Amino acid sequence: MSTNVCHFIPYHKDYHSIHTINFVFETMPQQYSPPKSKAVYMVHYVKSGNGYLHFSGESMPLSAGDVFFTFPGVPFSIESSDNFSYMYISFLGSRANMIMEKIKISRFNFIFKGCEKLCDFWQQGLNIKPELSDLMSESILLYTFSFIGKKVLTFDDEIKSKDNVALIIKKYVDDNFADCDLSLDSISRNLSYNKKYISTIFKKHMGLGLSEYLNIIRIQHACTLIRQGFTFVLDIANFCGYSDSQYFSKVFKQKMGICPSGYIKSKTKHPS
Repeated sequence: MSTNVCHFIPYHKDYHSIHTINFVFETMPQQYSPPKSKAVYMVHYVKSGNGYLHFSGESMPLSAGDVFFTFPGVPFSIESSDNFSYMYISFLGSRANMIMEKIKISRFNFIFKGCEKLCDFWQQGLNIKPELSDLMSESILLYTFSFIGKKVLTFDDEIKSKDNVALIIKKYVDDNFADCDLSLDSISRNLSYNKKYISTIFKKHMGLGLSEYLNIIRIQHACTLIRQGFTFVLDIANFCGYSDSQYFSKVFKQKMGICPSGYIKSKTKHPS
């Protein structure tokens, strides 16, 4: 694996603009450590492998092509898993705050999947001459904002089409099932639809209730994690969106006919 690359950006005091502070390519393996806060915003692009973001008491899986943000004063840590490397740009400035508010980047919406097309542009930025590093890092940041903004606006346009509401709800649940706070209330709030309408339209088009569907995909993910070698029930429950491991075990047994520990033992003895 290549060594880390870090560009420090010349400082300027125009707080109404965007000030990028450094641009780093991080390749060193990172073990889990207690979350710590930074004094700046940071946008990260996962270049390869898999890892975990520990943020606000949750552990969220990361994979190549993900873009995620961290925020001043909010503790976080990043843990490496399989061949994990990522790039990040730290930044400040009121214009950045306004852009993030415009495209709905917040502490409750900060991981964006499917951003593989950004990889080449980010990679090119590491090879720029030092005297152009401020222009390049700001260009990458703004382009990343515009890329995410397009995804957000496209998502909003799809929501406006009533024919697609059930699929939009399904996609939102599929993308956020690992969030322990995911609920009918949070879905209603984020998609701007009445809770009763969401429940009715989802069951009508999908043939089962929203909570039932959520439990199904969470338990499916739990089985995948177990087959991949995870053996601690509490960790598996958290990774699948269950804050209560006992409730997770109850649901798991209902769906699989066996408790999680029994399923783990069966896969340990007879791996597929």
